[in-house]
This record gives sequence, C-alpha cells and structure tokens, in this order.
Amino acid sequence: MEHTTIEYHRQDAGTAVITLNRPEVLNAINKDMVSEVTATLEEVHQDETVRALVLTGKGKAFCAGGDLAWLQEAGSHLEKRDIVESAGRLISQLNGLSKPVIAAVNGVVAGAGTGVALACDILVASEKARFAPNFVNIGAVPDSGASWFLPRKIGYQRAVELMLTGKLLSAEEAYAFGIYNELVTADDLEAHVLEIAARLAAGPQRALTMIKRMLKLSSENTLQSQLEMETSMQVAAWSDPDFQEGVKAFLEGREPRFTIQK
Repeated sequence: MEHTTIEYHRQDAGTAVITLNRPEVLNAINKDMVSEVTATLEEVHQDETVRALVLTGKGKAFCAGGDLAWLQEAGSHLEKRDIVESAGRLISQLNGLSKPVIAAVNGVVAGAGTGVALACDILVASEKARFAPNFVNIGAVPDSGASWFLPRKIGYQRAVELMLTGKLLSAEEAYAFGIYNELVTADDLEAHVLEIAARLAAGPQRALTMIKRMLKLSSENTLQSQLEMETSMQVAAWSDPDFQEGVKAFLEGREPRFTIQK
C-alpha cells in the first residue's frame, strides 16, 4: 500500500515503526491517515517477523488530534458519525494488537491524539512532549477512546479535571500523573524506544502475548475469572519450549535464547 500520511519501516531485530507523517498540520488525523494506519496495523498483525511496534510522529508533534478540515467537510449526522466511528475502529485495532506497541511521544499530543497514544502499551516521552485532552476548548467531547483510557490511567478526578478545563500538561506533569512511563531527552528518544522494542521482540513471544491479553482483560474481569484465566495461560506457558529455555538459562546464569515465533 502506498503511504501518503504515514511512514512504515521494518527494522532489524523484529521491530517496526509507524510514523505519522503530516508534520505541516502537527500530524492531525484525516481520512487517509485512518485508512493507512489501520491497513498497516493489519499488516503488522499478519507479519510474523514483526514482534514489537513503535508508533511516533514526524516533526514537532506526535498527533494534534482530528484534522478540523476533515471534520468541517462533514455536513450530515451520518457523515459526522462515520468520522468518529472510523477513528474508533483505528483505536480498537491498535488497542487489540497482540504484539507490544510503544508510543514514542516526540511532541504535543492533543485531542484524539491522546486516545491514540493511550491505546499503546508503553508510552515513552521526550522532554518536549505535551499532553492535552482538550476537546472542550472547541466545544467538543472526548472521542477516539480518550474518555475510556484516561480515567483508567490516572483516575476519575484527574481525568475529569483535564477534560473539563482543557488543560495542557507539560512532559513533567504528564509523567507525574502516570501518563508517561518514562521521560528522556529529545535526542535520546528514538534510540531508547528502539532498544525497548528490540528487547521485547527478543522475548518469549507467546508469554508476552498472553501477558498483554491478561492485563487488558483484568479491568473487566472478576477476581475469580481472572484467576481462572491465569491458571489456563500459566499451564500453556509452562508447556511452551520458551519456559524450559528460560528456566535452564536462569539455572545456568546466562541470558535465555527464546525461539522466534508468533
């Protein structure tokens, strides 16, 4: 697929990078970007050689939200609904990807962009990153999963404060709120995130997939259903060759050499 709004590169060591590439509009989301990202996520899902994904933005922003020009083109309620639902499908696909996804938050992330970032598994931000779920500033309400992810990430009171006031957080404030996992310098961001991705790509793939699924479902499950899922997945993990290699490497005092598998 030809890309006009993103870049996609497969790296060495089983990693790949999607870069939102509309820097002239701070990587605002339009129809083409939604189509290209969703198609690329499906490609990542199908490609067994890609075991960890990085998502970032070109230029000064990670993603400034929905492109207002795209929104203003929607004249009818059906057209407006189609925009919101298409963005929602992208978020569902990103959130549901079985492989680890790391957001390299290189700059401002605002509006629907906050939903994109929060749908990733690990968020590493540069000192230049800004976080603003500021839908209210244009008289809109949260979409793209932002109202679902944010209170689960930082709690209701902090989430409602940010969304009612449209406040913009500095990188340090967002890190203190627990939105970002790590803060690094802008110069170190790319190399650090690729290092994390390579480590994940070299890990026990079935175990990583099961861990991600367990944690995704934990907020919806009762304790008993979570315990049952843990039992089922642990038995499967203990039956995997990677478990045998992991135990053997631990006892021998060396790094494990896990098999490369989906």
